[in-house]
Amino acid sequence: MDNKEIASLFQDIADILEIKGENVFKIRAYRRASSNIAGLSRQLSDIYHEDPSEVSNIPGIGKDLAAKIAEMVTTGHLEFYSELAGEFPRGFLDLLDVGGLGPKKLKKLRDVLGVENIDELEKACRDGKVAGIEGMGEKTQSKLVQEIVRIRENEGRFLAGTAGLLADEVISYLSEAGGIGKIEKAGSLRRGVEVVGDIDILAWAGEPEKAIERFVSFPGTSEVMARGQTRASIRVRGACQVDFRIVDKQCYGAALVYFTGSKQHNVKIRHIAKKKELKLNEYGLFTAAASGEEKPVAGKTEQEVYKKLGMSWIPPELREDRGEVEAALRGELPKDLIEYGDVRGDLHLHTVDTDGQMTLEQLMRKAVEKGYEYIAVTNHSKLVRIAGGMDGEELLEHVDDIRKVARKFRQLKVLAGVEVDILKDGTLDLEDKFLKELDIVVAAIHSNFSADKETQTKRVIRAMENRYVNMLAHPSGRLITKRNALELDMDRVFRAAAENNVMLEINTHGQRVDLNDAHCMRAKEMGARFSINTDAHDTAQMDGTGLGIATARRAWLRKKDVINTYKFDELKKALKR
Repeated sequence: MDNKEIASLFQDIADILEIKGENVFKIRAYRRASSNIAGLSRQLSDIYHEDPSEVSNIPGIGKDLAAKIAEMVTTGHLEFYSELAGEFPRGFLDLLDVGGLGPKKLKKLRDVLGVENIDELEKACRDGKVAGIEGMGEKTQSKLVQEIVRIRENEGRFLAGTAGLLADEVISYLSEAGGIGKIEKAGSLRRGVEVVGDIDILAWAGEPEKAIERFVSFPGTSEVMARGQTRASIRVRGACQVDFRIVDKQCYGAALVYFTGSKQHNVKIRHIAKKKELKLNEYGLFTAAASGEEKPVAGKTEQEVYKKLGMSWIPPELREDRGEVEAALRGELPKDLIEYGDVRGDLHLHTVDTDGQMTLEQLMRKAVEKGYEYIAVTNHSKLVRIAGGMDGEELLEHVDDIRKVARKFRQLKVLAGVEVDILKDGTLDLEDKFLKELDIVVAAIHSNFSADKETQTKRVIRAMENRYVNMLAHPSGRLITKRNALELDMDRVFRAAAENNVMLEINTHGQRVDLNDAHCMRAKEMGARFSINTDAHDTAQMDGTGLGIATARRAWLRKKDVINTYKFDELKKALKR
């Protein structure tokens, strides 16, 4: 287990102890230990393996906690936590994931109303009982209902990043055996939708039955849900459903069109086919012969299908019936839509100097391996203590370290920056005298999520009006399956971003795709520009740019709209306030 996981587990233990009504000093001890561990510049595992006694010298870590850390480092497990969690009914501790519901409120709900799972919480809210509890009220009850609705909407759905990795595993596994002519993702995953219900994979193969046999034998398959000669469905690792379909080579393009587009997109292009006295389905595009038989006119490739319909080929991410069909008929689809190889660098990255898992040198080496022209190191400011945030003096020392290490990588331009917190009133967590020494300043909200719309909007705009802020990180503040977006007047935020030359981030870290495609479309209309960043905390996460590019493509963004597609000299000009 790494520092972040251990710190998180200690926080969870503190929450459980608080729900149980345990000694307040014991609770504080776990919270303090969590905070101190998160702020360490070295991994606990390294400290422990060098000298186990050194763990006890970490502030806030006594003999008892040191023993627990040793157990986690050596086994990846903590029996004490399992015992604590086992004292509660299944589903009860999951309520801590409901936004706005901390241990104190959860304890009250259990003690007063007997709430022990999300169904009981929802019923208590719908019946108006939560509002009657001291310290909660109508506002809390309403927000809990909103959170429950969000959770319900995401049940049985998977983040595109997670689903995409699984799809790649399956495709690689099938391809290794040979016999596959062509194979691709289809469905919402191919369209770049941020959350998917299942995975669709389409192929043509010389021996379909062998391909199906290999598919249902995929490692991790927990259930074969359906199996036929040319199609099958499996459930992988007890959760995600994967559907595999094999079609004839001659109709592969038509099938890919059919199984990629949204329902509305497909309805519209079938209507266009009908007007041309043609029939379009997953087997091809057909015209009726004099004998009454259907004669195929296109189907092998997507391009020929769209061409026969009088349209230019439509990129998969655009197939949502948001004007792309009409634009394709007029030949007016964007010619310079951002492409997957266009990003030249990542402008939001974290190292072990705050809450990351990679050193400066590891980060820069990975950037060189990826062929990046530039990167920005943007560790946290002091407000986020659990992430090891830095005060101004510490940050300037860190900047010196960044520039020292960067000298080893002459082929890479390295910007020294910060992810600075936006405080409750819209001021920043660091003074201007520190910010002006940086190459890039990324402003972000990590606290006070529950402010009303007007307060929150003014807060964000005030931060963007600071002359040293270059970018607004994860602007909506949402975590797709964990937290609703901030209450913001997005039009005012987007307008302020354009007026102040503050870039809006498309962040792909963890639970985020923020901004989403709809917000990007609106922000572009108002003149804003963007930066696609991974917010990576380890080197593997630096490979997550693709989801951000897919989101940008879904928003019809061009290369010129995204500043980290620019050459370095152009980037520097773009960042000037």
